[in-house]
Amino acid sequence: MRHPSERRRQIRSVRLQRQGGVIQAEHFQRWHRHWREPYRFMLAIPWPGFLLVIAASFLLLNLGFTLLYGLDLGGIGGTPMGQRVTLLDAFFFSVQTLSTIGYGLLHPTSLWVNLVVTVEAFVGLLFIAVTTGLAFARFSRSRARLLFSRLATIEPWQGCPTLTFRVASVRQNSLVDGRIQASLAIDEVSADGRTMRRIVPLPLVRDQSITLQLMWTVMHRIDANSPLHGLSREDLERHHGEIVVAFQGIDEILLAPVHFRCSYGAGDLRFGERFRDMVRMEGPDSICLDFSRFDETEPIDQLITSTGADRL
Repeated sequence: MRHPSERRRQIRSVRLQRQGGVIQAEHFQRWHRHWREPYRFMLAIPWPGFLLVIAASFLLLNLGFTLLYGLDLGGIGGTPMGQRVTLLDAFFFSVQTLSTIGYGLLHPTSLWVNLVVTVEAFVGLLFIAVTTGLAFARFSRSRARLLFSRLATIEPWQGCPTLTFRVASVRQNSLVDGRIQASLAIDEVSADGRTMRRIVPLPLVRDQSITLQLMWTVMHRIDANSPLHGLSREDLERHHGEIVVAFQGIDEILLAPVHFRCSYGAGDLRFGERFRDMVRMEGPDSICLDFSRFDETEPIDQLITSTGADRL
């Protein structure tokens, strides 16, 4: 059994930066951070970059075998009488061999070229198999096209201040068995003076949905048991507090899991405001869901608590 100390991989230092009250790892979303792991790199890179890497690899492989053929250009037959084989001919012969085209005009005649052709044919099979597998893996990945509201409100609901934000399906196709988790990430100083980043779950009024096709209003009641109880905007800013949200579900068409996450910093919270109603009646039997109001909020007259609108 392998000891944990064997084959330890060194973890590089990560620089953290704060954007709107939210702490993130610098360049966390950039695909080039995967370059040490080729498979992850080829899945994370954008499609133009993926095609460029495949084309560059194909070109480099052919250039490498062209140099090997160049050691015995006379071993390639099929050129017109009296015409010598050039490196350009050897390059196109390599392209035909690597891609298993085999037009039949150029062909190996010496032992060295036959050996190189054998190796190149094997490399060509592996190259096509790996490229096909990577392309299929990219096409078969299910990406969550969810839209979270830009802001989160603290509004009264059933007599209790409630953290509220919205989630919508951009494609408007059904995501079954949808589940949402929300947590408060905040710095906490222990009795001995040590600062730690704590992740405290926020219980939701409804944390799962049988199907998500249009929109979901997510709510957390800020009662005496809530981790947000008694915190003001200044408290959240001072302790770098943020609301971290994660969604997971299953795409009904692809039958594949989808994941999405977002976060709300102190600057994204709106105290004493509520989301505007998106439902608009257009007739006795016609209802319109106006997504132009998805991020819109409006002030409410009633303060959330007797101590002020900026304290939970």
